[in-house]
Amino acid sequence: MIGNISSRYPLGDSLGRLPDPFPIQPGRHFMDKPAQSALPTTNDRLRVPVGVVRDRILTAAFTLVQTGGPDAMRLDAVASGAGISKATLYRHFRSRAILLDALAGERGMATCSEAPDRRAVIIDASVRLVGLQGLRATTMDQIAVAAGISPAALYWHFENKEALCQAVILRVSPIATIEEFFATKCSGDIRTDLLALVRLVVGDLGSRLTTCVRLAGELPGQTDAFRDFLLENGPLPVWRRVGDYFDEQVRLGALKPAPTLPRVLTFGGILFAGVLTRNIFGDALQVSVEEFAVQAVDTFLTGQVTDGYRNTLGGSDHASSRPGELP
Repeated sequence: MIGNISSRYPLGDSLGRLPDPFPIQPGRHFMDKPAQSALPTTNDRLRVPVGVVRDRILTAAFTLVQTGGPDAMRLDAVASGAGISKATLYRHFRSRAILLDALAGERGMATCSEAPDRRAVIIDASVRLVGLQGLRATTMDQIAVAAGISPAALYWHFENKEALCQAVILRVSPIATIEEFFATKCSGDIRTDLLALVRLVVGDLGSRLTTCVRLAGELPGQTDAFRDFLLENGPLPVWRRVGDYFDEQVRLGALKPAPTLPRVLTFGGILFAGVLTRNIFGDALQVSVEEFAVQAVDTFLTGQVTDGYRNTLGGSDHASSRPGELP
């Protein structure tokens, strides 16, 4: 009997054991594995109960919000954290808003509108620290402590200190405010306009400009890219806008012709002197913003305005007795 089995099955041994169910084909080595396509495939994720997948999603989303704030809860990051595809995520939560609502209802987490804007908190803390102690003396760890977050959460929003400093520059930049001033609040009369501009800069923008000055003072040790970023998002556009205004006043006959940039820097120097002095001494100086504005503008305009403009002020309320009076 054994001999018959061996003759019918050449691969059987002397004990009559049957051959491998996957017969060796021509051209294949006997150690080769059977073709995997012949075996049925399964997807282990299909076996995970729906409730478990939902819980994974909520846990991943909860962790992201706790670590990096609501804006860190991107759907691709949630899917990755839950170990699922985005398609599976969308089967459970059709949108980010629905997922946030589920976090609020099922995990007790504040919704996006109620949760603090972590990025804004970080930038505000950075502005305060840089304004007080400068850029070089301010560390990422100090910023994290001031913002009330972990260093890991800080680096989630800003990959390095230079990226954070660029956000600080954009926050303190006066460009938008200055553009709005010249677009909507100028009367066309140079003395009136410059008085209003001094009140705005020294009174309202003082702390922001102090931070700009601190940043500018540390430019020599920064990269070329950082210097360019600061100049293009701070002083240069403001100087250009003030220069355009002065050139227009020359065309209107109010100002004498003069090189634009030196004129702008002269006026800007007066403004920054007022800003720094007010920030350092505060009310102890006993000089109001209005008093400073009048003295600064009239001193600047003395020798700058044309005789024609002086004549327009001769019979106006501006013609009161002042040092360096215009009329």
